[in-house]
Amino acid sequence: MNIIIVTGAAGGIGKEFISQMLKEKGIDEIWAVGRTESKLLKLKEEFGDKVVPVTCDITSDESVMALADKLKEQNARVKWLINCAGTRALYKENVELPRMLATIRTNAVGNIAMCFACIPFMQKGDHILNVASAASFQPLPYNNTYAASKVALRFFSKGLAHELKNQGIKVTCSCPGWVATELMQFKEGEVTPIEKLPGVTTAKNVAKKSIKAARKGKAICFPSLKVHRDYYVTKYAPVEVVVWYWKHIEADHYDRVKNTNILT
Repeated sequence: MNIIIVTGAAGGIGKEFISQMLKEKGIDEIWAVGRTESKLLKLKEEFGDKVVPVTCDITSDESVMALADKLKEQNARVKWLINCAGTRALYKENVELPRMLATIRTNAVGNIAMCFACIPFMQKGDHILNVASAASFQPLPYNNTYAASKVALRFFSKGLAHELKNQGIKVTCSCPGWVATELMQFKEGEVTPIEKLPGVTTAKNVAKKSIKAARKGKAICFPSLKVHRDYYVTKYAPVEVVVWYWKHIEADHYDRVKNTNILT
């Protein structure tokens, strides 16, 4: 049985990946992985029986191991693993330790664990697509935990691509910037006017460009021109300049737009 696994499938970018991968030829099922069963069942109602809800907390060793056992029991081949699971980070606030740890465990450890769980069920020509963030390009004061977790995922993806090269398994890391999804909603009825943020893009565009990059075997994907520019600017500019830009342009712009101290 050939399957696609999408983590963080319940909404946003993950849901868009499911929508676009329904067209993939030779796939029997798409496993929509997430923590909330009710949300996953809604995906099945919307997209049909090809989408199989799989309740799994990727921050739990036992839960990920149970998913691996399920793969073995069903003799599944993972044609695509698309890791979209992620948490919203806070900045300019005293973030509680559980929230900080949850950010690291989900964005970095959980997605990495899913790779190790699925690789034994992958073969030549299969794909791993990890969704990191443009936040992984530079230090982000006051949003440091989130950025660090995305750095870990991006560098892991880069190294894993070399490890799996001889097996013919392709690894791509997508690094979107601002994306217009429900993650930008903080309180009931209150949504960020995200269209005012610089270089904002859509979940549909991120999924489309990420899939295209993965098919071409690219190691990294830049879903927008701004992100592509930022990658090279942060690569060659002094760290002090990059940090100043973040603190005084990007973060301050967000605060002016949203009048808040929360950043996704």
